Amino acid sequence: MSPQFRFIARNWQGEKVSSVLSAANRNDALGLLNISNLVPINLKEISESRSQLPDIMPKLLQRLGFKSYSSRDMMIFCRQFATMLQAGLSILHCLKVLYRQKEISVLNKRIKAVALEIEQGSSLADALRSRQDNFPVIMVNMVEVGETGGTLDSVMERMADHFEKQHDLQEKIRSATLYPIFIIGIAIVVVAVMVVFVLPQFAQIFNSIGMEMPFYTRVLLSFSKLLREQWLILLLFSSMVAAALTWYKQTVKGRQIFDLIRLHFPLFGRIYRQALTARFSRILGTLLAGGVTLCASLELADKAIDNVIISKLIHQVGTSVNRGETIADTLQTIKYFPPLLSEMARIGEETGTLEKTLHGTAIFYEREVTYFVERLSTILEPVLLLLVGLFIGFLVFSILSPMYQVFQMI
Repeated sequence: MSPQFRFIARNWQGEKVSSVLSAANRNDALGLLNISNLVPINLKEISESRSQLPDIMPKLLQRLGFKSYSSRDMMIFCRQFATMLQAGLSILHCLKVLYRQKEISVLNKRIKAVALEIEQGSSLADALRSRQDNFPVIMVNMVEVGETGGTLDSVMERMADHFEKQHDLQEKIRSATLYPIFIIGIAIVVVAVMVVFVLPQFAQIFNSIGMEMPFYTRVLLSFSKLLREQWLILLLFSSMVAAALTWYKQTVKGRQIFDLIRLHFPLFGRIYRQALTARFSRILGTLLAGGVTLCASLELADKAIDNVIISKLIHQVGTSVNRGETIADTLQTIKYFPPLLSEMARIGEETGTLEKTLHGTAIFYEREVTYFVERLSTILEPVLLLLVGLFIGFLVFSILSPMYQVFQMI
C-alpha cells in the first residue's frame, strides 16, 4: 500500500484545502498536488498505524452489523448529484459541493476522498469501488453503467428513487413498531422500580411483625433481592452473553443460523420474507432499467440482499439463467419467495417488460409489508396493555395480600 500524506494547500480561488492522498513518495505527492492545481502549504506523511486508527471504529461498527449511512443519506446524495449533473456541472464540481452539505455530514469525508481520487485521474465508478465498504454495491455498478453510456444523471435519479422507496418502507415499519416498543419500555421501567425499590420496603414491614408471606410474594422478594445484591454479576453475565452472540453472528455458521431464524420466526418471519421479496424485486428491476444485463443484475442482487440463505439461492438462480433457463422457472425453486414473484417474472419475460413487472411487484409487496405491520401493531397495542396491566396487578396483589392479613390480625 502506498504511503499516505496529509496536506494543506490553496486552490486557485485562494481557499484552503486539507485532505489525504496516496503517493509513492513526497515528490510524487507534490506532483499530484501540482496536477490538481493546488499550492501546498504543509505536506506531512502519515504513519501506517496512525492512518489506520480513524478507520477502526467504522470497521468495527460494520462488523457488528451497523451501517455508517442510512437510505435517507444515499437518497439525498443521489438526488442532489442528479440535479447538479442535469444543470451541467462536472462530476468533480458536484462532489466538491456535496461534501460541504450538512444534510449528509456522515458521508462528507468519503465524498471528499472520492473527489480527490477523481482529481488524480480516476473515474467516478473506480473511485467509489475503491471505497465499496462505504457505498452500496448496487450504486457503484449503476454508476459504472451510467458513465459508460453517458447517462449518469438519469442513473443517479433512478438510484435516488430506489433509496427513497427503501427509506419510506423502513420508516413505515419503524413508525408502526414504535408504540409497542414504547409500551414495553415503560412496562420494564415500572416493574423494575416496583421490584427493586417498593417491594423491599414492604418486606421490612412484614419481617418486623414476623408474619409468614404467601409463596408468590416470597418469590418476588427473592427476585428483588437478587437484582439489588447481584446486579453487577447479572450485568456482566448479560454483557458476556450479548458479546458472545454478536461474535457468533459474525461467523459463517452463526450468520446462517440467525438468518434462518429470521426467515422462519413465527408471525414476523412472514413480514421479513415479504420485505426481502420487495427488496429483491426493486434492486433487480432498478439494475435492469439501468442497462445492466440479467446475469450481472442477479449477481449484484445476490450481494445486496442482507440474508446469506436467500443470497445463496439467488446465486443459484443466476447460475441457472447463465445455463439458459428462464428466470421465472428458477425463481420458483426459492421457497421463501411467494409464487406471485415468479409469475410476474414470467409475464415480464414474455412481454419484454421484466423491469416494469419487477417494479410493480416491489410496490405490491412494500404495501403488503406496510399494511401487515400496521395491522399487527394495532392488534399488539391492546394485547401489550392487557399483559402489562395483568403483571402490574399481580405485583400489587402480592403486596396487598399480606397487608390484608395484617389488618385481619389487628
